Amino acid sequence: MRRIVFLALALLVGMGEALCAQNSIGSLRQSVEGAPRQHRLPRTHERRHPEEEYEWQDDEDSDDSVDLSGWGNPLGHILLLPFSGPRYLLDDHDQEAYFTSYPFADQHSGNLLIEPLWTPELKETRLSLGTEYGADFGPQQKVTTRLRFDTRSRFGLDASFDYLREQDTQGGHDQTWLGDINLTWRFAQSANSEFRTGIGYNWQADSNSSGKGFNFTYGGSIYLDKPSVIEFDLDLGVIGDANLTRFKTSYSRYLKRARLSIGYENLQLGSFEADYLTVGMTIDY
Repeated sequence: MRRIVFLALALLVGMGEALCAQNSIGSLRQSVEGAPRQHRLPRTHERRHPEEEYEWQDDEDSDDSVDLSGWGNPLGHILLLPFSGPRYLLDDHDQEAYFTSYPFADQHSGNLLIEPLWTPELKETRLSLGTEYGADFGPQQKVTTRLRFDTRSRFGLDASFDYLREQDTQGGHDQTWLGDINLTWRFAQSANSEFRTGIGYNWQADSNSSGKGFNFTYGGSIYLDKPSVIEFDLDLGVIGDANLTRFKTSYSRYLKRARLSIGYENLQLGSFEADYLTVGMTIDY
């Protein structure tokens, strides 16, 4: 009986170590670098019969393609809903807007003033600098530094740098860096809500591997009763041969210019996936 219990425990420990190995920083590197590509013979050796090579030209009457011409069809409206919906709900008609000195400053209810009657103490830009610590209650931790720059023109920059650290069973550790930089557009805004999207560049780097790729970002900030705010961000992209999906959400409270936050992040990069509980602080200028 003792042998059976011992074998069962050993099997569980082995399965746990295997799962950790599959979800380790090492697996992240392997996903970015991709599997070795096998050499293929030139396609000229695969000579087709002329009738097979041009068979598609004989079926002129059969057309299975979907007509996507114009955004007036229902499919176009559905695809545009994540952008047109917030603009409609916020009654955004490209009105003039300025930034407050900092969110919830004085009597103001959020980050922006729409069509203000006076502008001397208002601002045309907003710069946010923040840092955040995340833990998965396991061997992995993450430290994030983020910069966000917004302007009255609605265009801005958003950049983040992640340091990922992992403790191994031998007492050592592994580490890597992730990052992105995006050109953003604030496509919907009001006195207490903002939605933005953008495209940019992803990268991963450490002493053992590196990769780069494309990023798409979509997010928003909702300013609740003073001094609370809820934020969310979704990133979709690639780094090397690995698909990237990142979702973040947080609840924050302001103390003057400082914002203290607690949140959740899900990070997927190829076969690597981690869930983090995060805490952080941001300063708005």
